[in-house]
Amino acid sequence: MNSNDEIDAQPLSTAEATINEPFTAPSQQLNVRPEIDIQSEECTDHPYIRAPVKKNSPCYNMEHKRRGDAIIFHHEKFDSNLELTPRENDKDLLNKLINVLNDLQFNVCVCEDWTYKQIEKKITKLATKEDHRNSDCILFVFMTHGYNGKLYAKDTHYNPDPLRLLFTSDKCPSLAGKPKIFIIQACRGNSPDLGTSLTPRPKHSSHRVSSSDETDGHKSEPFKMATHADFLIANSTVSNFTSYRTWFLEAFCDVLSSEKYRKDDFLSIMTTVQRKVAISFANELGDKQIPSLTTMLTRKLYFTSKKKTPQRHARMSCISSNVSE
Repeated sequence: MNSNDEIDAQPLSTAEATINEPFTAPSQQLNVRPEIDIQSEECTDHPYIRAPVKKNSPCYNMEHKRRGDAIIFHHEKFDSNLELTPRENDKDLLNKLINVLNDLQFNVCVCEDWTYKQIEKKITKLATKEDHRNSDCILFVFMTHGYNGKLYAKDTHYNPDPLRLLFTSDKCPSLAGKPKIFIIQACRGNSPDLGTSLTPRPKHSSHRVSSSDETDGHKSEPFKMATHADFLIANSTVSNFTSYRTWFLEAFCDVLSSEKYRKDDFLSIMTTVQRKVAISFANELGDKQIPSLTTMLTRKLYFTSKKKTPQRHARMSCISSNVSE
């Protein structure tokens, strides 16, 4: 197994398993359920936000002033009590990811070796304090160890789902109707994927079935969107399986950097990423890996180019190495 095939998981140790679940969501965020009727783009009944697209638009609106924030939580070193090996040899991949996200015109922020409280504070601030009305979307990348549905911060493990749920439309209305993307490079267990050998079959003609989109027929008709809509969660591997450190994000960066695929919608891009990982990567033992997508997207997502405006920090908005904000 070479350095690029390092596994990103360690089982929870006996000592670590006794750590209390660190996340306690702010009561004012999770218990308050304001009545928000999201309106069509012509309606202004809600005092804070309009739907960013028409009710039956097949594509997300990616023509806001800014693409949005891309926050990378990159972990290399962990507290000694966690008994986790350092995640080394992925700095080149991190830089490659930063460049890809910059090319997509995200405002990139890298958070190095943050504690759980720092991660919680950053994500909560983005969900509850920041105004995303001028943003197309938001994107998070977690590069860390993981096991059994938990991710590791520098000092403890945590469940990422409660943090993600801070961005549902009732809690973060300025991102209502907009894509919220979570990319997770971490193990989800310790089972190896041994792979299955397949014999190539003759090519068959494929037939695409197309259907016209339904039209609303009623201008300015109010509509309500499902609270948990417009999320996409991409894990580097399936539940209970190991994840090799570079495979998923290498494929992600390669596909998004390719002019051949860049014009595809994001789900098609991620399908290409999955195929590339499943077929093109293997370790010295022949073990394989397949990423796992959970999508609640309701429209097609295209990263169309924006007019570039001069920015003081053109390459990256922030690099933080375990310092409190």
